[in-house]
Amino acid sequence: MQKKLSTRVRLLFLGFFALGIFVVYGLLLMTYQVVHGAEYREQMNRTTVTRISVDAARGNIIDRNGVLLATNEVGLNIVFYYSSLPSGEENDIIAQLIALCEEKGEEYIDLLPLSDDGTSFLPDAEDEIETLRSALGLNVYATAENCLYYLIEQYDIQGYDTQMTRKIAGVRYSMYRSEFSVNNNVYRFAENVSYDLALTFKELSYRFPGVEIEETDLRIYPEGKTAPHIVGTIGAMNAEEYADTYKDAGYPMNAYVGKFGIEKEYESVLHGEEGILTVERNAKTGEILSEVITEPPKAGSDVVLTVDSVYQQKLQEILNIHLDALREEQEGKEGNHAEGGAIVVLNAKTGEVLAAVTAPSYDINDFFTEYDTISTAEYNPLTNRAFSGLYRPGSTFKTVVASAGLTEGIITPTQTVYCARVYTYYNYIPGNTFHPTCLGTHGNIAVSDALTVSCNIFFYEVGRLLGIDTINRYANAFGLGVDTGLELYSHPGYLSSPERSEELGTEWFQGNVVQASIGQMDTAVTPLQLAVQAMTLANRGKRYQAHLVKEIQYQGEVLSVTEPTVLSEITLSDENYQAILNGMIGAANRVTGEYALTDLGYTVAIKTGTPQVTNDTYNSVAIGFAPADDPVLAFGIVLEEGEYANRLVRQLLDAYTDLYGDF
Repeated sequence: MQKKLSTRVRLLFLGFFALGIFVVYGLLLMTYQVVHGAEYREQMNRTTVTRISVDAARGNIIDRNGVLLATNEVGLNIVFYYSSLPSGEENDIIAQLIALCEEKGEEYIDLLPLSDDGTSFLPDAEDEIETLRSALGLNVYATAENCLYYLIEQYDIQGYDTQMTRKIAGVRYSMYRSEFSVNNNVYRFAENVSYDLALTFKELSYRFPGVEIEETDLRIYPEGKTAPHIVGTIGAMNAEEYADTYKDAGYPMNAYVGKFGIEKEYESVLHGEEGILTVERNAKTGEILSEVITEPPKAGSDVVLTVDSVYQQKLQEILNIHLDALREEQEGKEGNHAEGGAIVVLNAKTGEVLAAVTAPSYDINDFFTEYDTISTAEYNPLTNRAFSGLYRPGSTFKTVVASAGLTEGIITPTQTVYCARVYTYYNYIPGNTFHPTCLGTHGNIAVSDALTVSCNIFFYEVGRLLGIDTINRYANAFGLGVDTGLELYSHPGYLSSPERSEELGTEWFQGNVVQASIGQMDTAVTPLQLAVQAMTLANRGKRYQAHLVKEIQYQGEVLSVTEPTVLSEITLSDENYQAILNGMIGAANRVTGEYALTDLGYTVAIKTGTPQVTNDTYNSVAIGFAPADDPVLAFGIVLEEGEYANRLVRQLLDAYTDLYGDF
């Protein structure tokens, strides 16, 4: 009985406790909704909360010794915020901002490809015009005036003079192109404005609700003339890039991305992760009540290159001076005009690219501001000859044929071929008129001397006996006609073959193999591949992957390191290798005068070539490595319609020892 009573008391207590809780919360709810409801509604209506994307600091691009090649500095942008830009007032705000920019001599973003009065399209803007018509839903026959009229109607641009109407239309179109909307809240009206303009804007900010000055990281290139083709640059993404690549990666439409070079290939590493700034404003005045970074941005990682920027600069100077001297010699003459060239130097033991210069070149800081001038300049400075230029290798290819002939047992180091200057093997064919020649008459000659004096007859015969398939198999092993593995695009090149002739619409004759054996015919390789070939020789047939990136760092911590990677290997016996090495040392010893390679304190191994371009023009090519007995450097040189590539060998070696001391 007592137990039942105790249970009833507990139940009554719990019931009264629960009722008390409901009463308390009911009173609180009534207080919020009835007593203070109007007050809270008014407070809510007085404020707006906006989440704004905060750019992450882009990672640096650094040379192997810590020199900054691409980094950031603080800049100021004028930006619109969709959530707080007053609807219906956009045109007036834009007009005032345009007037303010023009007063201060500042530029603003205008992507509209129309003349100042809107009556004609801009010249040489076919792609932009096509994009404009497509964006506005107009047909391909729509005129400039049709496009402007559409924008005026679409955005109700009324009450302004002709020029201001055109300018406002340009900004509204640019806003549309960047997909400025509730889902893409920020639009950059003007970038990297002066502090003077920013100060004036702040004083007049009450005129510009929904517009702010934004601090941002601006990409700068302190060593803009150093390896611009490698470093690359960033720029605004176009609609196709956004749709195809960056939208799914979470990029806002107005983000800047790498356009080429390391900036592009390592975009995901350099970009970082954007943060979120939560901004509370007075809904009526636009006054900022609070700003809190609710999700901090994460800076991008740094990309450390294998390139030595000082060595790169020195080789660029050496190449430029040599080409300028050749042009001066050739001025007013027929024949070679030294249009350009390239030098690539690799670490022979790892495949690291220590320098890769191409001439002519340019300053990456001028890429956008002076693009028309650079892109139309003489000899195409935008072309990366070091990685993408294609050239016949000429007699440098004889080292490949020598390696194949010795390894396959076609010849021995002491076996000779008779050179009487004219190759007569094909005379057995009735009516034969194919009599390829040599530059000299060398008599009985073995492989070492044949490499030294570059005897064509010797390599015609060895190449014929090998056959094109075997020659090309060895060429591939030396890195010719295949991908080098470089992080940036580099052309794989071409090797002469029946298949290549068919692609070119020409006929393959059996005699073509002898021309291919001396680096002529349809064989075309890059200066990078020539350096890889030299590196493979330096390593007795072991080919490393060429690479530009040494490591990835984040705030000083090493995240990853590029390790040397062997891509292919052939076995050269000591005897066979020594025969090739002796021939290349002999070629180096033939360089005389101030460019001589015999008094350096160490031996050098080289092979030169003078491949024919047309009936009247030739290139000059050289490969090599040093020191010959324990190679540290391997290099490839091409002078486009130039001469004396061998004169650059001593200069590139001296430049290296000046920086690093003796080998």
